[in-house]
Order: sequence, then structure tokens, then C-alpha cells
Amino acid sequence: MRLKNLPGRSLSALRFAWSELGRWGRLALAGIGLSLLIAVALGFWIPDSAKRHLLEGQSEIFSAVVDDFQAADLVTRSADQVVIAPEFEEAVALRLLGGDTIRVKLWSADGLIVYSDHPAQIGETFDLNELALKSAEGVTTFGVADVSDPAHAFEENLGELIEFYVPVIDGGFVYALFEVEQRVDTLNATVGRIRRNTWLSIGLGLGVLTVFMVSLTLANSHVLARRRRLAETLFADLVAAQDHERRRIVGSLHDDIGQPLYRLLYGLQGSRSRLQADDPITVELERLESLVREVDSTLRRELRGLHSSLAEDLGLGPALEALADVTREETELDFSVDVGTGEELGAVSRAALFRAAKEGVTNVRKHAGAAHVWVRLRLDDNRVVLEVEDDGRGIKAREGLGLTTMKERLEAIGGGLSLEPKPTAGTVMRAWVPRANGKAT
Repeated sequence: MRLKNLPGRSLSALRFAWSELGRWGRLALAGIGLSLLIAVALGFWIPDSAKRHLLEGQSEIFSAVVDDFQAADLVTRSADQVVIAPEFEEAVALRLLGGDTIRVKLWSADGLIVYSDHPAQIGETFDLNELALKSAEGVTTFGVADVSDPAHAFEENLGELIEFYVPVIDGGFVYALFEVEQRVDTLNATVGRIRRNTWLSIGLGLGVLTVFMVSLTLANSHVLARRRRLAETLFADLVAAQDHERRRIVGSLHDDIGQPLYRLLYGLQGSRSRLQADDPITVELERLESLVREVDSTLRRELRGLHSSLAEDLGLGPALEALADVTREETELDFSVDVGTGEELGAVSRAALFRAAKEGVTNVRKHAGAAHVWVRLRLDDNRVVLEVEDDGRGIKAREGLGLTTMKERLEAIGGGLSLEPKPTAGTVMRAWVPRANGKAT
């Protein structure tokens, strides 16, 4: 039997290849998806984090400058008043103004502007905003400036600004606040470069990861395909050997046992015809005839069972109908067969599904105590599914050896088997095999 290679040139072939990848393929896709989510999150988080760190670094620089001003007595406190030295303005121009910094103010704790590089603001009093109030607790703060605040009347036309508040502390008491306002152009440009480089790195990393995962997945799919072809070959050889042995047994039972039984029966009937009806030997011959007929009936029943397995060669539909006929003859089960697909199956899949049907029906007869059994064959996406359903007692124990063996055989050719209880009463056994190139193997 020649088996088909793993297809790869059509949509159905791609679907089949995906089913061949199984859990590994799904894990690979899940890994790529998770990596993509993490990468996107990092793409947004890294620039934002970089911006935060840049602002924190800038605030530390301003804090160091304020410490230097205090060490040089450029800012002092006298009778709860903020005092600035004559050199203060020159130091501010040298250390703080210029570049992105467009405004420097020195506030007293009660909201009085003691110093501003814009002289018109000196001496004005305003309510401290949230950032200033938080800084008055002894910490350096920063945030986007609210240019609609009256205290920013001279900056409202300068666009978006970042303002820093640095506390001036003496003896654990905050008596003044430095406010430094900066344009965000340079900051935004720096963060923009960081964002571009971050996304570029993430894109390259995801590309390499995707290529690696796809290559690994395809390599794994080739290994799975080779294993499956080997399993199909071995299973096909097993099916052929079983069918050959079954035919030999059927022939031997029919020729070597069945025919001698008929000769024996005819001999007993001939001997009885020569005797009187009331002869004691006649009674014994009649008993022997009955025994021979019983053996013949048992032999015929076993031959039908063996021959029904050979019906696989006629197609799965006729084989299932033959199985239904034999079951109806031997039991009182109401047996229904529904072959929902006219698709021709390959010998390997046909044999596997028919053996699964026989195993399922045998379990119903032995254990279910059912009145009805339904056998259905249908297409389900990339699978051909066989269902054996009954209305019996349901699952009472673990899967037996027969079902376990059948499940292993189906899995060896890329299929599977499941056993599930019905919501009301009874059990549904499902066995399936994959499709390839639009046809089941």
C-alpha cells in the first residue's frame, strides 16, 4: 500500500499540516503570541520609563544646584523671610537659565515670588499649585505646567512646558521653593529616538524569534510526518496480516470443520432413517443431530463475525451496515447507521474506524444495558469522525484494554478516540482520523 506524502500546496494541505503539528504547533503559536504581547507592552513601557528617568535625572541636577546655592549662602532665611545674595541672579543665569530652561522663580512658602528672571513677576503672590504643595513637604517634584494658571501668565504662549519644584530646606523646615520651567522639545526628541530604536529592536527581535519558531515548528512537523508515515505503514502491515490470517481461518473453519460437520449430520440422519421410530438408538441419534446443529450454528455465527471484518474492503458504509445486521440478528438492540459522508477513505483509516466501531458496539452489548445504539460517520473540518452512541447506563469504569489499544492505534495515524457520558443517560464514543488533500488517508 502506497501512502501519500504530507501535502503542502493548498489551503487544505496547510490545515492538515497544522493538525499534524498538534500540541507543539499550538504551543509555538502561543509562544509567538505571548512574545508579541510582551514586546508591544515593552514598546510602550520603555520610552515612557526612559522619559521618567530623564525627568528624574534633570530634577536631581536641579536639586544639586539648589544645594550649591545654599552652601554658598546665595539663598538664606532671616526672620521667616527669604533672603537672596547680590550674586544670586548671576548664579541663576550661569547655572540654570539657557538651553531648554526658559524661566526660573524662587517662591516663599506662603506663595510670594521672591525672584523671577522675568522681573514683572517679582513680589506677586499666588496660590501654590499641587506640585508646589507636594514639594513644600520636602521632595522635588515635576510635571506638565498648567499655563492657564495666573502664575504662568508670561508663559502661556510658549507651548507645552515641564516645571520642576525643588524645596529649600533649613533645619528640616521648607522655607522656599525653586521653580524651573523647561521646554519639552529636546525631551520629546530624545524620547522619540528611544521609541524608534526600541520598536526597531523589538521588530528585529520578533522577526528573528518568528523565523526561529517557524523553522523549529516546520522541522518538528517533518519529524511528526515521518513518524506518522512509519506508523501508517506498520498499521497497514498489521491490518493486511490480520486480514490474511482471518481469511485463512475462515477458509479453514468452513472447509475443515464446516463440511465434515455436514457429512456427520447427513450420516446421523441416514442412520436414523434405517431404524424404527421407537428404537432407543433413534433417540440417541436425534440428540446427536441436535448437538451437531448447535455446533454448526455456533460455527456459522463466528464465521459471520469474522467475515464482517473482511467487509472493510467494500467500504466503510457497507461494513457498518453489515455490522448492524449481525448485531440485530444476535441481540435485541435497535441499531441505526448514518453515513453522512460519501467520501472514500484510505484502507488504513477505513480499517481503524471500522475496528473502533466494532469495539464500541461490543462494549455496548456487554456493558451498557442499552435499548438503542446509533453509529454515525461525518466530516468535521479536517477530520472524519465516527460516533457510537447508546442510551444505556453510561460510563461506570475506566477505559478497558480494547479501547486503550484502539486509541493508541488511532493516535499512531494522527487520529484519536474519546469516551464521554451523555447529559441524560448513555455514552458517546468518538473516533476520528485526519484528512489530507481533501481526502481522508
